[in-house]
Amino acid sequence: MATKLKSRKKIDQKRERGGKEPKYYEVFARKDSHSELAHVGSVEAPNDQLAQVRAWYIYDQHKWREMCVVPLEAIITVTEEGKSAKIKMA
Repeated sequence: MATKLKSRKKIDQKRERGGKEPKYYEVFARKDSHSELAHVGSVEAPNDQLAQVRAWYIYDQHKWREMCVVPLEAIITVTEEGKSAKIKMA
C-alpha cells in the first residue's frame, strides 16, 4: 500500500520577520548595580518588542541585573573611528 506524501509547510520569511525589513539593535547589560553597562552583542528584529525577546534569549548566559537594546540608528558616534577623544568633567 502506497503512502501519500504530505507536502512540507512553506515558511513565509517576510511574515516570520513581521512583514518589515529587519532593524539592527545593539545589546547592553550589567551583572549588578555596581557594574558598568557593557556592550554584550547585537540582534536583528523587525520591531523593538521582538528585539527585547531575542536579546534576552540569546544573551541569557548570565543573570543580568539590567539589559537594554538600542536601535543601531539611534547611536550617535562621538569620535571618528581610530581616533580618541579627551573628555573633561565639568
